Amino acid sequence: MDINIGKDFENAHPGIWLLVGLVGAGKTTFAQHLWSVSPDRTIRSSLDEIIQMMSFYNYEPKMHSFYIGVERTSIIDGLINGYKVVVDRTNITRSIRGQFISLVTKMREIAKRYLKLYDTVKEDTFIERCERDLIESILIEESRENIDIYSSFLKLVRNWKAKRKEPELFPEKSPSIRKNLKDITEIEIVCVYFDIPFKICLMRRIHDPFNILRDRVKKVDWKAVIKKMERQLEPPTINENFDRIYTVDHTGKVTRKTL
Repeated sequence: MDINIGKDFENAHPGIWLLVGLVGAGKTTFAQHLWSVSPDRTIRSSLDEIIQMMSFYNYEPKMHSFYIGVERTSIIDGLINGYKVVVDRTNITRSIRGQFISLVTKMREIAKRYLKLYDTVKEDTFIERCERDLIESILIEESRENIDIYSSFLKLVRNWKAKRKEPELFPEKSPSIRKNLKDITEIEIVCVYFDIPFKICLMRRIHDPFNILRDRVKKVDWKAVIKKMERQLEPPTINENFDRIYTVDHTGKVTRKTL
C-alpha cells in the first residue's frame, strides 16, 4: 500500500523517528523533507553533523562518547518538550536501535509514575516531590546511563516551578503540566527503513558534492564502507517495539506496517 508519509508525519503525535539504511540511501534528504512538513514541532538529530560541527570531519575516536552524549541529550530534550525527533543516522543493527527504544521506554516509565502522582496531590506538592525525587535519582544512579533523562526531566520540573512563581492567577492545577506528562507517556517510536540496493547507495554517495569536503580530511573507499554496512544490516521488525514501520524502496514508494 502506497502511503503519504508526509501527511502521516504532519499529523503524528510527538515521537522519535528512527531512519534505518545504508549510507547513500537518501536518509538525510528524507529527514529534511520531514522537517519541512512540520518545522515548528520537529527536530532533526544527525550524529554526522554533530561530528562535523565539532571536528570538521576529523573524527576523533577518543571523543566518541562526547559526540553520542550531545546527540542523546538533544533527542531527550526534544521529546520531553513535545517535539517529533528525526534521528538521521544509519541505525543498521537491532542493538543500536535498541538504545533509542530503551531511552523512550524509560522516559515513558518516569512520566507515567509522575502522572499518577500528579492526580493524587496538590500541584505545588507534586512539583516539590518531583524535584526532590529527580535530584535523588541523579545522585544515586550507579550506571549513569539514565542521568541525562533525569536531568532533562529536572529542567522540565523547574520550568513548571518557575512559571508557578510568575505574578499571574493560576488554577489549582495547570492543564498544561498534565498534558505535558501525558504526551511523554505516549511518545511514539517510529522506524523508516530505506530498502535501497547497494549499487544505488554507492552511486549516490560517490556523487555526493559533500565528498569534496570529506576528501580534504581523508579519502574514503565508499564501496568497501557500504559493503561492510550491508553485511551488518539487520532490517527492522515490528517486534523491536516500534509502533509502526515505514519501508521506502528505490522508486520512492512507501509501505507501512503497524503493531
